[in-house]
Amino acid sequence: MKKLIKHKKGQFIIIAVLMIAIMITSIGALMHRAVTYYKHEPWQEYLTLIGSIELNSRRLVELSLANYTNTPNQTNPNILKNNLENWQINLTRIYPGYGIALNYTLANGTNYNYYLGLACDWNKNASFSAANANFNLNIASIGLTGYKFTATAFLNLTIVSITSNEIDVAVKGEDGTPTTNLKEENFQVSNLTVTSVTSHYDQTDILVYTIECNENISTPVTMKVWDQRGIQVTAKHP
Repeated sequence: MKKLIKHKKGQFIIIAVLMIAIMITSIGALMHRAVTYYKHEPWQEYLTLIGSIELNSRRLVELSLANYTNTPNQTNPNILKNNLENWQINLTRIYPGYGIALNYTLANGTNYNYYLGLACDWNKNASFSAANANFNLNIASIGLTGYKFTATAFLNLTIVSITSNEIDVAVKGEDGTPTTNLKEENFQVSNLTVTSVTSHYDQTDILVYTIECNENISTPVTMKVWDQRGIQVTAKHP
């Protein structure tokens, strides 16, 4: 009986050792395939591809807003929609074989009263131009599905104060960030010539530009600003 028990125990140990050996072999093979797959898969190339598509989509939204605001009376509200439709087509030509599908949704309504992703509220003391589009990116070749991002562009112009021949204004972009490095060529005052532009820190608006004109300013006064992207805003005081 003792020999039989010992014999059974020996069999159990042998079986357990064999099972462990099989598991180790299987895990080793699996790890080898995984390491080989991740080693040879061009992940950096994929990240660059995704980043490039997102960056150029954002720039296209900015460019569309710039073109829209520089069109007299903003007569082409379809410009962002048309540009994004062309961008969808061009992506398949630029990256053939990748299976790229970029879908978008243009903002409508909300606080800025968007229409087809664009909004302008001008000729007020505080005026703005804005654009907003939401994107969904799929890339079949790398199994990417449902990568989402939002592209926005925004520019606000607020007339802070007016003295004899100077206007203080605040210019801000997305998230209320002050727009820096604006010069004389970025501003225009109705019926007057801008002779100099300086900036200083302000506790309320953070950055304030002082626009000096060649003559005394009479109200109401209308002024325009263009940022470095070419987006325009027109404000009026009072």
